Amino acid sequence: MSDHVRFGLLGPLEAWSGKVRLNLGPPKRRVLLLRLLVEQGHPVSADRLCDDLWEGHPPAGAISSIHSHISRLRDVLEPERALRGQGTVLVSGPAGYTLTAPPDTRDTNRFEEAINRGRGLLARGRLEDAHREVERGLRLWRGTPLADAVDLAFAAREIARLEEIRMAAGELKVAILLQQGEPEKAVLIAEELATRAPLREAAWALLMRALYLAGRSAEALRSFETIRALLADELGAVPGPELSAVHLGVLRQDLPAPASFPSRAAPAAPPRQPAGAAGPLVGRADELARFDELLHDATQGNIRWVLLSGEAGIGKTRLAEEFASRSADAAFRVVWVRCGLDIAAEEEARDERFNPLGQLLSALYPDLRMEGGPEAVARDLAERLAEQPTICLIEDLHRADPRFRRMLGMYARLLRDVPMVVVCTTQDTDDVGLRELLALLVRQCRATLLPLGPLTVADVHDLMKRHSTPFTPGIPGTELHQREAAALHRRGEGNPFLITEILELPSDRRTGPDAQLPASVSRVLRARMDLLDERVRRMLEAIAVTGGELDIELLLQIRTITREELLSILDAAVIARVLNWEDGTAPGRPGRYLMPDLARDLVLHDLTPARRQVLHAAAARGLGELRNRHPVQIARHLMAAGPLVARDELIDAALRAGNRCAEDDQHAEAALWFDHASAMADDPCVRAEAQHAADAARRHLDQLDRLQQWNGHPCDPVPDDTWPEDSEPRVS
Repeated sequence: MSDHVRFGLLGPLEAWSGKVRLNLGPPKRRVLLLRLLVEQGHPVSADRLCDDLWEGHPPAGAISSIHSHISRLRDVLEPERALRGQGTVLVSGPAGYTLTAPPDTRDTNRFEEAINRGRGLLARGRLEDAHREVERGLRLWRGTPLADAVDLAFAAREIARLEEIRMAAGELKVAILLQQGEPEKAVLIAEELATRAPLREAAWALLMRALYLAGRSAEALRSFETIRALLADELGAVPGPELSAVHLGVLRQDLPAPASFPSRAAPAAPPRQPAGAAGPLVGRADELARFDELLHDATQGNIRWVLLSGEAGIGKTRLAEEFASRSADAAFRVVWVRCGLDIAAEEEARDERFNPLGQLLSALYPDLRMEGGPEAVARDLAERLAEQPTICLIEDLHRADPRFRRMLGMYARLLRDVPMVVVCTTQDTDDVGLRELLALLVRQCRATLLPLGPLTVADVHDLMKRHSTPFTPGIPGTELHQREAAALHRRGEGNPFLITEILELPSDRRTGPDAQLPASVSRVLRARMDLLDERVRRMLEAIAVTGGELDIELLLQIRTITREELLSILDAAVIARVLNWEDGTAPGRPGRYLMPDLARDLVLHDLTPARRQVLHAAAARGLGELRNRHPVQIARHLMAAGPLVARDELIDAALRAGNRCAEDDQHAEAALWFDHASAMADDPCVRAEAQHAADAARRHLDQLDRLQQWNGHPCDPVPDDTWPEDSEPRVS
C-alpha cells in the first residue's frame, strides 16, 4: 500500500503520497476525483461526469473542463508519468475514465473491513480484539463523508450507505462494551446513536439494555416511552419485536447483555415459529411432497442431500424453514450453517475449528475432536449421528469459499448410511467451482435437485387470500378478482419476496398508475443496479424514460454506441434481471426486451429532474431522425423535456400530434393536443387555429357517439386490463 496514493473520503477529500499531502486543486476538480473514486474502479464516461458535476446542466465548455481537470489530476497523482510515458492510476478507455486504485488505498474500504473483522471477532468471543478493530475503523472518520460533494446527487447514495455502516459500527461497539461489563460507557455511546437516528429502534434497544445493566431501570423504561411516542407521532407505528422484547426484559428484571453478532457460518437453529408466523408458503406442494419422502428415507438410516436453487427472493430460505419445521416434528436435530457473512481472521482461516464445517460439527457435538484427519472425524461423526436423526441446512452455498466447498465434497463422500438430511440453498451462478461441487453431490450422493421457479398467477391469488392486509376496495368479502392477482404477478414477476413486499402496501398502491415501490424492494434492486457497468446503467435510464421497451434504433440515436457494444450490454442487463427477453406471442410479432416494472420504477425514481429532461429531449431528437415515428411519441417527449425545448417547437409538435390523431379517428386525444397548442400559443392566429381544431375534434367525437348510440352500440371505455394491439410503450 505504501507504493500507492492513499485517499481519504471519510471527511473532506484527502490524498497522500507517503507522508506528503497532495494538492488536489479547486473544488470542481476535487468533486471530479470523488466521482471517480465512488465507482470503485469502474469507468465513468465524460458525458456522465458532466451531468453529475453540473447537476444535469453542464455549461458549453464542460467537456473541455473535464479534460483539463483530468490532465491536472494525472500530474498530481502520477508525477512520474511523464518519464514512463503512460499513466496507470487515472486511465482512459472507450467507456470513459477509470481510477485504478487498490481497495485498501481508500479509507472507506479500510473502515468497512475493520468493522467486518470486529464483528467476526465478537462472534468468536475475542472481545478485546473486536473492540480494537471497531475503534480502528471509527477513528478513520474525520467528518461528513464525501464532504466536498455533499450537495450533489451522485454522492447521496454513498453517503447514506457509509452513515448506515457507521451507525451499525456504533451499535457493535455498544454490544462489545456490554459484554465486557462496561455498561456506563455503553450508555454514553448508545445515547449518541439514539440522538443521531431518533427513529432507529436498534439504537434505542441497546440504550435501554445498557441503562438496565448500569442499574438505571427507570431511565430504561422512560427511554421506551420516548421511542414509542416518536414512532407513533412520526410513522404511526408501534415498537417492533426486538424493542418490545427488551422492554419486557426490563419489566421482568431479566435482561442479559446482548449475544454476539452472527458470524459467517455460525450454526444457529432458529426458534420454532407458530404456524403461519413466517408468512404463508404457497406454490411449493411438489417440493414439500418430495422432501417428505426424503425425510422418511433418512429415518431408515440413509443420508439424503437436497439442493434448493433459484434467484434471490424466490423462496429458498422460506422453504428451508418449512423443511426444518417438518424435520423437528419428526424428532430430527436441526442445525443451520450460513455461508459468506463474516471475514475470518487470517490466523484462524487455517484452523479446523473456525471453518464453516468445523463450526457445524462443533454445534452438533461440542466434544467432537477435530484430529486424526477427515476419515477419523467422519467415522466418529457417523457413530454419533446414528443415535439421533439430524437435518443440516446450509444457506447460500454460492457464497462459501473454495476451501469449504472442497471439505463439504470430501465429507459427502465419507459419510454414508447415517440418518441425516443435508439441505443446501444456492443461487444460480456461473461459478465453475460451485458447479463442480453440485455435480459431485448429484453423481456420488444422488442429491435431489429442487430448482425453484416463479409462482403462478394462481399461486399469487392464493398468497393474496392468505395475506392479512385488506384486498382492493370494491371487491365483496374476501373474494379476490383474478385480474388483480394477474397484475400483481406481472409486477412482481412471480417472485415471492417481491410480491410479499408489495402486499404490505395499501391495496390501491400495489399495482396500476399509483403503484409504489416498497423500500425493501428498492434496496434489493438498487444493490443489483450498483453492480452494473456504467454503460449498462445509462442504457437502462434511456429505456426507462422511453417507455420500458427497448427500441434499438432510438437507443442508438440517443447514445453514441455501436450495435456490437449494445449486444454485450444487453447480456449484462439480462443476467442481472433488470431487463427481460420476451418471445414473440403471435405470428408477425417479434420478441422484445422489456424492463420489469419494479426496475423501471427504481430507475425513474433515481433520475434527477434535470437528467430525466435531458433524456426526454434526446429521445425526441432521436425520434425526429427516424422514419415513420408517431408524432404523438415525439410530442410526449418534448412536453416532458421541460425548459430544454422552445415554446414554438412544443406548439408545432402538439399540432402535429393532434392532426395525426384526428387522421386516425382518435378525436378525444386530438382535442387534448390541440388544447395544449392553444394554451401555449402567444400568436392569436395560432391560438385560434388550434382552438378551432379542438372544437372540430370534439364535434367529430360527439357525432360518432350519437351514431353508435343510434346503432345500439354505445361507446365503452377500454378495460384497464386490455391493450390495443398497436399500443405505444407508456412514456413517463
